[in-house]
Amino acid sequence: MAQTQDEVLSNIRQYIAEARDLQDEQMDFDASSTEVRLEQTVQELQARVQEQQAALEKLRARSKVDVEKAAYASNDPREKLKQLRAVKDAYKTLAHVPPFLPGKDSALPALLAARTLQETIVGTKEAISSTEAQITNTEGKLRREEANLQDAHLITEAMEARIERLRTRQVDRSQKTSAQLAKDLIATKQAQTQAYEEECTRLTKALHDFLEKHLSAMLAAEDLGGPVVGDILDAGNETLAAGFTKNGKAKSLKKMPSDTRRQRTIDQIWGLQAMPEDEEPMTEAEAADSEMSELIQHLFTTLMGPGGGKAYYELGRDSAAARFLVRSKIAQFHPKDAWKIRLIDFGRELDD
Repeated sequence: MAQTQDEVLSNIRQYIAEARDLQDEQMDFDASSTEVRLEQTVQELQARVQEQQAALEKLRARSKVDVEKAAYASNDPREKLKQLRAVKDAYKTLAHVPPFLPGKDSALPALLAARTLQETIVGTKEAISSTEAQITNTEGKLRREEANLQDAHLITEAMEARIERLRTRQVDRSQKTSAQLAKDLIATKQAQTQAYEEECTRLTKALHDFLEKHLSAMLAAEDLGGPVVGDILDAGNETLAAGFTKNGKAKSLKKMPSDTRRQRTIDQIWGLQAMPEDEEPMTEAEAADSEMSELIQHLFTTLMGPGGGKAYYELGRDSAAARFLVRSKIAQFHPKDAWKIRLIDFGRELDD
């Protein structure tokens, strides 16, 4: 059975580790003896070079032929034939001459073997790095292709289920009269309308709960001169009653304002509607909650009115509620009149 890529890489890594251990292994040797052997090898090679140079000079002295010119093939066919015969004779003569081999104690074989081994190790390391990079790249492509294949299977299953439903519906419609089809369509629309109304009621309740428990106190703090919504999360009734300094910091709770002064502040900021006569006076958070609820109701009424998503609602004052809706990307001011605001109609046509 052929080896897998993981097994091949494991074997290569094991070989590299063993070669490195052998290379790093300490060996007992005589340094002086090694130096002597290296010196003898150098002298031997130098002597061999001098011998070859002497032979070459002797050949040049005896021969009348220009060696540099004879090294290239002549254009004359006869001269070229002589050159080929000379080369042939030289090969025949040298074939019987034993090749030069270093002595028994020479360090040249070990040096050549070490150089070859080093080149092999470097090349193997580069090949391993390149192979690992290719494997990583291939694995990434494989994961992407598998994800695409899974998406394709899911899309195919969804399309097949959709086609089956359409076929079943078409068969059912073909077996019903026009009156039955109209009745089914009316029942479907009524069920959708009821589901939308229930969802709208649920979302409205969740919105009022969020306003009452979290947002109203932060809106009141911003209207009273405190930090903007989100910068303070624990603004209690006592903190709102004490108010804020010009720098937006909460005032000390030791000097709480009187109820009359407190209600006068509420009346000045949120208006007379914030203090009904037949009920208990509102707190700052309750007044902000009431203002936000009324603003949202007016914005929805404007959106569903004759002007649709292009109509604006005119504000009575610059309130924290309006600024919060704009910062939250729920509403937008008129580009030329900051006293007008409208909800962003997410359901409008793209070409509007």
